[in-house]
Amino acid sequence: PPASEVEQLVLTAEDAPEVGLQPVPADEIAGGMDALGAFTSDVRVEPEQCADLSQDGLGAQSEPGAMAIQAGQLGDTSIAVAVSRVVEGLAERAQQVRDCPVMTVAFPLQGQEMVTETTNTLLDSEAPEGVEDYAVVVQDNSMDMMGQSVRTSNIMITGVVRGLGVSVTAAGTDGPVPDEARDAALRLFAAQADKVRNA
Repeated sequence: PPASEVEQLVLTAEDAPEVGLQPVPADEIAGGMDALGAFTSDVRVEPEQCADLSQDGLGAQSEPGAMAIQAGQLGDTSIAVAVSRVVEGLAERAQQVRDCPVMTVAFPLQGQEMVTETTNTLLDSEAPEGVEDYAVVVQDNSMDMMGQSVRTSNIMITGVVRGLGVSVTAAGTDGPVPDEARDAALRLFAAQADKVRNA
């Protein structure tokens, strides 16, 4: 892996002006991962073996210097780009998606149990140069909230470049992620892979 700190390897606003990337402070990453860890302890995933898809290697990510994230926005879609020293689980991701085409996630919210049904699909996409364990996963989520069906979607692009984990996530809060945001996420991933490859 490159000797540089992960913070120096992750894309910045200069690399991707169209999404206005901003660094996510290290303490927020650690705090967010800890909160997510606490949250996922109350979550039930069916089938059980699909739980890894909703939370990979989160504990290890909160170690200082393990991960750098830059976050931005494209229209209504939130975009996050990350470089991580933790690559555990990335090699199995494509197979996990094939094994878990549909899963339900149940979690407590304000005294009620919320149930989300998630459909996982692998997008057919060619890995950029130098990327191993490449996977593009589309997750479509639907859940009932107070009698209303709420649909959200996200696209997670992951891979390993020179021994580092690279990921780009595009999350839409209303229905599927628009094609424009999906294409931007794929471009960002390729740019991020290049930056690590050339470091």
